[in-house]
Amino acid sequence: MEKKIVEILQQNNNKMAFDLLANKMKATDHMAFLEMLTMMSEENVIAISPANNIYLLDDGHYMHGILKLNAKGFGFVSNLNDSGHEDYFVPPISLNGTFTNDEVVYTVKTESDGRLRAEILELIKREKTSIMGEITKSRDGRFLDFIPMDKTFSNFRVIMVNKADFILKDNLIVKAKILELKDRKLFVRIKKIVGDATKAADRIISIAEELDIRTEFPKRVLDNAEEVNIPLKQQSELIKKRLKRSLLKKMVVTIDGIDSKDLDDAIHVEKVSNGHFKLIVAIADVSHYVQPKSALDNEALLRGNSTYLANKVIPMLPRILSDDLCSLNPNTEKLALACEMEFDASGKMLSKEVYETVMISKVRLNYSEVNEYFDNKKWNHCEESRIMMDVAFELYKLIDAIKIKRGTINFGVREAKVVMDKDSNVVEIKARETGESEQLIEQFMVSANEAVAEIVFDRELPFVYRNHGKPEEQDLITWYTSLKSFGIDPKLTPKEMLDPLNINKTLLQIDNQTTDPVEKELLNLSLLRYMDKAKYSLENIGHFGLSSKCYTHFTSPIRRYSDLMVHRYLKQYILNKDTRDFMLEKNIAFIDKACAIINDTEITSVECEREVVKACMVEYMADKVGNIYEGTIAVALKFGIFVQLENMVEGLVHISNLEEGIVYDESNQVLIKKDNTFYRMGQKVNVKVIGADIKKRTIDFQIVK
Repeated sequence: MEKKIVEILQQNNNKMAFDLLANKMKATDHMAFLEMLTMMSEENVIAISPANNIYLLDDGHYMHGILKLNAKGFGFVSNLNDSGHEDYFVPPISLNGTFTNDEVVYTVKTESDGRLRAEILELIKREKTSIMGEITKSRDGRFLDFIPMDKTFSNFRVIMVNKADFILKDNLIVKAKILELKDRKLFVRIKKIVGDATKAADRIISIAEELDIRTEFPKRVLDNAEEVNIPLKQQSELIKKRLKRSLLKKMVVTIDGIDSKDLDDAIHVEKVSNGHFKLIVAIADVSHYVQPKSALDNEALLRGNSTYLANKVIPMLPRILSDDLCSLNPNTEKLALACEMEFDASGKMLSKEVYETVMISKVRLNYSEVNEYFDNKKWNHCEESRIMMDVAFELYKLIDAIKIKRGTINFGVREAKVVMDKDSNVVEIKARETGESEQLIEQFMVSANEAVAEIVFDRELPFVYRNHGKPEEQDLITWYTSLKSFGIDPKLTPKEMLDPLNINKTLLQIDNQTTDPVEKELLNLSLLRYMDKAKYSLENIGHFGLSSKCYTHFTSPIRRYSDLMVHRYLKQYILNKDTRDFMLEKNIAFIDKACAIINDTEITSVECEREVVKACMVEYMADKVGNIYEGTIAVALKFGIFVQLENMVEGLVHISNLEEGIVYDESNQVLIKKDNTFYRMGQKVNVKVIGADIKKRTIDFQIVK
């Protein structure tokens, strides 16, 4: 059928309306015809527009691409079929009502001067359906204008078609639905007032709205949350069923950040008679409350995960569940799914099993106090919990040693922490401190995730895996080569460079040879840029960064939909022994669909969290314009250098603010000056703050001698 579709399109100038093509094909089985067109579209053989026009894609006629607009009104379109293909210039007159991030069909034409330009023929898919803006008084004070936050729309006049439906005033942040782009005018319909641009908290939530993160729960979801909110003490029959593997008498504790409210995980550790260790990782049994295809479940899938902002959490589940019903709060009976593991005296895992249980967290610990105990032996809780923490520490060190030996990569990169006052104004930016307690919990959670993944993988059943692919060989060669200018040369063959053990040895070499902690961190961070992003998938390819053959996410079902799915499949396969073929087929289809969604939501959340930190950094530096600081060059690029201050604030020294005649050496990522000295990563420089634009979220520096 595909061959015939291609032939008919070729006979009709590579473009036809859907109905006409169906008639020409004499398609009696419309479902099969649609499925074939969908498959051809997914394989980029054809493109299907919302107006049901079918385009046959090839470089000679119609091409399929993504449009990126410039703030000046023109754009560039990149070919989706060929990432190596050059981007084509699109003049404003050829945009045809499309705008940035739109998926389009275009053709390439030659101008009279011989230059090539693209003409957008039709929209295929609109990526951006809404826009954030600030309501601002016009210069004469007579009108209220909508100023887009996205600067690619700064040259368009925005027309609010339902302006009269809202009480608008200066400095309001609003979200609007994009209707049409025509004659340099952007027509929008206001959807909601987000907040006040003069208030820090509203500026932060506007970033989430800008990225279309769901910030409010629909009524049906809140109603569903109320329906399932039945205290466990009122469900004696349910508790009775789980008493066989009860953890009620065990010393079970949680260890989290001091401000955390969504407590997913708890641990119990003990030494058994043969000198072995027993580790129980008990995880909130969210799947008991959030049933498949319920309003709660549908909303959780759309959100994909919780998003953690500097001043608040946008939860995946309503707070009645995330902070109360499901959260493993202390001294309260809770339902849990436990992964129990046995380790030998060297820290090697010998066995693992999963079971439903009921538990009570005996102590709610935070990372700071556990670190204080590990460092100074100060303990303010019961003796039983103190003894257990000693055993936990011993096991953690054994597991850690095994993970390092097998090649788990320790990137050693810090995160910025934003400190705010009660009104969400930024009072400090600093590096987030982590200690042994954070690493202990991480190692225990990784062990549980691996154990659970192996249990299902060994049974060859459909599952959700957390994969991290191997980096490209050339990327790692580039990274190793860049280290030579810092006096670090591990002298490895290209094949040896791909071995995680050798990457770890190189990171250790960086640690030993680099005295400056910021330079050390930047070198470690440079490795991350060459790494693949971890993703969820039905297929297991292993986790390169952890040097794990089989990995999943099991330990955070309150804040990650992937983990909620994992719990459901564990119950279905392991506890209920349900491996009927039709159920497995349903699981395969759903996992495939869900992984695509949650991979996207994770990317969006990470972007939001970064943008919020960036915005907070700008706000913090806004009253420090004119100040001079010592910083370290984080990266040198064609357009300038990014400089990181001691408190992790980063700003740009634009090329226009550097000496004239500077040349960029891309292969070594250095900017070479006329006198053959250069700017490169790791160099110390003194910079003056010359700008901090809260609306653009940019910090500008100038180098001072």
